[in-house]
Amino acid sequence: MKVINTPASSSQSVAELVMGHLFSISRFYNDSFKNMESGDFSELKKKYAKGVELRGKTLGIIGFGRIGQSLASYALGVGMDVIAVDQFTQTVELLVPIGTLQKIPVAITPTKDLASVISKMDYISIHVPKQSDGSAVLGSKEFQIMKKGVRIVNAARGGVVNETDLIEALNSGIVAYAALDVFENEPNPLKDLLNNSKIATTPHIGAATVEAQDRIGEELAELIISEFGKQ
Repeated sequence: MKVINTPASSSQSVAELVMGHLFSISRFYNDSFKNMESGDFSELKKKYAKGVELRGKTLGIIGFGRIGQSLASYALGVGMDVIAVDQFTQTVELLVPIGTLQKIPVAITPTKDLASVISKMDYISIHVPKQSDGSAVLGSKEFQIMKKGVRIVNAARGGVVNETDLIEALNSGIVAYAALDVFENEPNPLKDLLNNSKIATTPHIGAATVEAQDRIGEELAELIISEFGKQ
């Protein structure tokens, strides 16, 4: 039996979910929504008064494949700077849309050395597969050298961010806010993650768009025809 994968089809959808989370964890969408029933706008406005803007901030993208590159084009489009980290360091040229008909080429050269650049990142989004040895890519060692107040998104795989270490980093103030679309123990994530006011969560919906599902169907059909021919 041959198993066929369609990794290219959902790249844009995952990238857009991450952008949504970047906005969310900058302006407290998740937690403020939960607290709207209190009706005390005066108190709520004080509580969420320290939002930050994405423009001018540096986004670190760990894993610069299809999804990472798609995310970079969106981030550059809203005025962020991008640092890419990947095991492959060839320069990638992205076309960043600035309107319906115009795109600007931007060249990004990834680095292999995460430790040398992680302290420069205001935001971090991780896009790597689950490691073969089960280890986390971001754990206590990495949290200790991050910029204080960093914001982190994981829409890759559960386990690539050590969840216990993440909670400790949130409690200490190293990490200001985090967003998780994937979890180590799906579909039963740790309650400490779901109940933490500094963590925005979604139920592994990175590829869950109508457009992505259409592309997956089309790519799958093309792969089947390529493998078995037309009948």
